[in-house]
Amino acid sequence: MPGIRWGEDFRRAMLSYTWGVYVNSPNLAIKNWPRGYYGSNFERLTHVKSCYDPENIFSFPQGIPPAKAKSWR
Repeated sequence: MPGIRWGEDFRRAMLSYTWGVYVNSPNLAIKNWPRGYYGSNFERLTHVKSCYDPENIFSFPQGIPPAKAKSWR
C-alpha cells in the first residue's frame, strides 16, 4: 500500500533526527517496539498494567502486557 510505504519511509528518514515513535500510530514493522514506544518506562508500565488490567482486556499488538509478578512500587 502506498500510504503505509510512505509512512515507513518517512519514519526511517527521520531516525537520525529524532528518537522513539508516536504511540498512537502502531507500526508492526518496528522491531524493538517496547523501546521505541515506551523507552525506559516499559518494564514499570507492565507492573502498572498488572495492577489495573491484569486480564489484559485492553490489549493490542504493540500494547503493554501485564507483568508476570503483580507487585509494583
